[in-house]
Amino acid sequence: HTRGPGGSHKEDWTSATAAALSGGVTMVCAMPNTDPAVVDLASMQATQNIAAMKALCDYGLYVGATMSNVSAAKKCCDNGAVALCMELDHATTDELQIDDLTVWMAHFEAWPSKLPIVVRAESKTLAAVLMMAMMYDRAIHVCALSRREEIMVVREAKRRGAKVTCGVAPHHLFLTDAHVATLPKGMADVRPRLATDKDVEALWENMDIIDVFSSHHAPHTKEEKQSATPPPGFPGLETMLPLLLTAVSEGRLSLDDVVARLHTNPRRIFGLPEQPDTYVVLDLDRAWELPDAMPQSKCGWTPFAGRKVVGSVSRVVLRGELAFLDGQVLADPGMGSEVRCLVEEPDSTPSSQIVRPAPSPSQKRVSMREPRTSLASGSLGERRTSLTQADEAGRPPPSPRAPAYVDRVALPQRTSSARAPFKSPLLGEPSAAPGSLHAGAVLSDFKGQHVLSVKQFDRHFLHQLFNLAHDLRVFTSRGPVDILKGMAMASIFYEPSTRTSCSFTSAMQRLGGTVVSVNDQSTSSVAKGETLEDFIRVMERYADVVVLRHPEKGSVRRVSTKMKKPIINAGDGAGEHPTQALLDVYTIREEIGTVNGLTIALVGDLKNGRTVHSLAEIVTLYDVKLKLVAPKGLEMPAEIVALVKSRGVSVTEHDNVDDVIADADVVYVTRVQRERFDDPAEYEKVKSSYQITPETLLKAKPNMILMHPLPRTGEIAEECDLDPRAVYFRQAEHGMYVRMALLVAVLGKA
Repeated sequence: HTRGPGGSHKEDWTSATAAALSGGVTMVCAMPNTDPAVVDLASMQATQNIAAMKALCDYGLYVGATMSNVSAAKKCCDNGAVALCMELDHATTDELQIDDLTVWMAHFEAWPSKLPIVVRAESKTLAAVLMMAMMYDRAIHVCALSRREEIMVVREAKRRGAKVTCGVAPHHLFLTDAHVATLPKGMADVRPRLATDKDVEALWENMDIIDVFSSHHAPHTKEEKQSATPPPGFPGLETMLPLLLTAVSEGRLSLDDVVARLHTNPRRIFGLPEQPDTYVVLDLDRAWELPDAMPQSKCGWTPFAGRKVVGSVSRVVLRGELAFLDGQVLADPGMGSEVRCLVEEPDSTPSSQIVRPAPSPSQKRVSMREPRTSLASGSLGERRTSLTQADEAGRPPPSPRAPAYVDRVALPQRTSSARAPFKSPLLGEPSAAPGSLHAGAVLSDFKGQHVLSVKQFDRHFLHQLFNLAHDLRVFTSRGPVDILKGMAMASIFYEPSTRTSCSFTSAMQRLGGTVVSVNDQSTSSVAKGETLEDFIRVMERYADVVVLRHPEKGSVRRVSTKMKKPIINAGDGAGEHPTQALLDVYTIREEIGTVNGLTIALVGDLKNGRTVHSLAEIVTLYDVKLKLVAPKGLEMPAEIVALVKSRGVSVTEHDNVDDVIADADVVYVTRVQRERFDDPAEYEKVKSSYQITPETLLKAKPNMILMHPLPRTGEIAEECDLDPRAVYFRQAEHGMYVRMALLVAVLGKA
């Protein structure tokens, strides 16, 4: 309930969508009970005009059904209405109350079948509207179930094939009628009312029936709630996710349960479009207490004040832009976009299914990586994870010609409560039929492809690869996996390497595969005069994929022309290091939340450093500025600078770190490459050109990050390791997960 227009003293579109972002919500569906109510084209357009100017996150509008607007409501479909809302019990305004069954029938007949009908109904009214839905063979979504009798009748309706989905608000999962006495008079008034312990227990026991968690955000000021006639309703956008994450930490839910009911299922039920480059980052281990009033909503109170919770929202990125970071809303009014239902009239295309993670009473908390925190925050040791949007991670949105709510919405009831193994939505079934969710995905197109250069990648590929890397990180934290069981990787390193070789080896082994290693050219048949091409062609007979590092620039590309199996370039002399570039961009995204809009400083040996060559090129896929800092004679090659500029990226060149440190969001330092110098004396002249020290970092932004591909040889002082902005060791860990995702892709398991 955004309360706009007409109730801006208690909430408006800016404060409501700010509360949404603060609560990890990137898209809201607004109820029609504004003043005037959204019941026809004129009222809908008035609300759309306000939302377009004020919304910080994406949004869709419900149109309200009344006793007299059957034809007027239908006209709102073409103007972007997401659903028809029928308030059949305890309507929020007199205008929206519908008591006549023949009017129900008229709306069911008139409202287009391509769009859902949302009903607010309790008890016997719920049974009646379910019967009508079955009579008209129409899909309905029941919001805010609260009682045992209601969840049981919905369960039975689903069993009998009714096209019904349902939602539950967190306050009906975490509060009971016993809490009424603990709140000041009037503050506990809500519709549906808080139910008994047995009712709440029934909701939890039937979690497999619940399709959606909805905030049911209905803010009223504290003064209104304590008046003689308190209006019913609770605020909920900012408390919903912390409460659900607490249930995850207690083992009552899994993170999969939360993702399915807050993202995947709502998108499918309402035919909502994809939000590209959009995700939420969570701190799963933060233990805190909900305050008397949440910071963004105008209403000034919460029924959960004083409740201890575990888990919070750290970062929200909306369409590639950082919208929320560590308690601060960064989005501007008007940043939100109105969503339009993308579905058309249904045809014979098979429909999508609602995701139903099995119950997991003993689900363990997901163990995540060490975090980055700002220097100013003073909080160390938290662990964070991305609540990535599954469908953006390789699974296309529901077909516009087969909305999920048109045909077979409800899944058959499970016959077993055993939890299915965790599975990334990017990992397709080996026998997937053409036209399945995974057919034609970008990652699947990479099967059998060589990985030679960053020129092969586009931004959409990176987005999917990085989301798969995240899923694999979560996946492997739960125990061994066997995605690549029975497959082998040949690891051939003709230059010294610890991080890259061990990273690839660990990646393959964590996925259930095996590794054949050759780490010394002098012990291979190449020392006997065999050509590199012949040697690699023999090695590919022993493996399914080859990873090669070689001191000669262009060597991996040359060898690839002779191969039938995929080869991955792990560094070719002073040429490229594409997998390092992938992990570097992934690190920036994970640590800062976005790559767009950043100023990136590359510091050190830019002439010989293959990592910076690849990174400079791959970041041109984003809206960035590059500052290049190198000693004389070790500048970035002119052809790379020209390439980057040709793609519209601002590039400036410097010879002093102090020129760039204050403006940089990312400082990427690389060592002077001693092995690329023919004259040791020349190396000695430049090896200590730059050193990043704690004093240097005093001039930097509090939320910048300091990166290094490692090994370091003095260019970053060890004292910097204590600074939370130093991410180079986490950077190495990120590399393992990115390489896991890449191996899955090239070996055809994505």
